[in-house]
Amino acid sequence: MVVGKTYMSSFMFNLALVLLCSLPVVQFCTDAFADYARFSTVRQLFGIQIENLKFFSFFWINNIFVYALCAIMVLTALFLWCKPRDRSTDGGALRDRLKSRA
Repeated sequence: MVVGKTYMSSFMFNLALVLLCSLPVVQFCTDAFADYARFSTVRQLFGIQIENLKFFSFFWINNIFVYALCAIMVLTALFLWCKPRDRSTDGGALRDRLKSRA
């Protein structure tokens, strides 16, 4: 792993995760704060128009997007609970890396 040299496949995978989670987050927020977003454009889009599309109506009526968001949250929590990656910051390792560059 080289600093500043991110592989395109990992970048695309992270982008796909963000795009996969953006729709459930917006649906969850519009449902959770429906009273606040009653006359807004996002409520009109997600609450009326997309809900009545043939393909998306099944997902909206059964809250599939919200369940997918919750499933990803639970899987992430389980994975991070089983394999935590928190490491204490060590100034010595950073100093050695900087010395090797010079």
